[in-house]
Amino acid sequence: MVNMWEGILAQNNFYFKKMVKKYITPTSISFLWSLILILISLLYPGYTRYYLYLSIIVIIPTAIISLIKQRRQDKLNGTTTFQASIYRMLIIAFVLLAFFIITKQNYM
Repeated sequence: MVNMWEGILAQNNFYFKKMVKKYITPTSISFLWSLILILISLLYPGYTRYYLYLSIIVIIPTAIISLIKQRRQDKLNGTTTFQASIYRMLIIAFVLLAFFIITKQNYM
């Protein structure tokens, strides 16, 4: 009787893992995070700043872990995804810096 339940639980665990890999992706997580931000900004505008602080605290370690994984895969496979990711982040940093400088001029 116990072996039957172990088999059923193992099979359900397999399907659960398969579902998690299929539906829980970085895109779906960021979409959900954005929806929560919109809801918080509409319902509780005073807490929007703290939610954005939480976003920074969550995103930076996640990005570091992702870059470490990409670097390991690049070393194993001889690809250049890590280098492309670094270049992409530098371009975004320069664009954000340009936006900051442009918007800061109006307040001088």
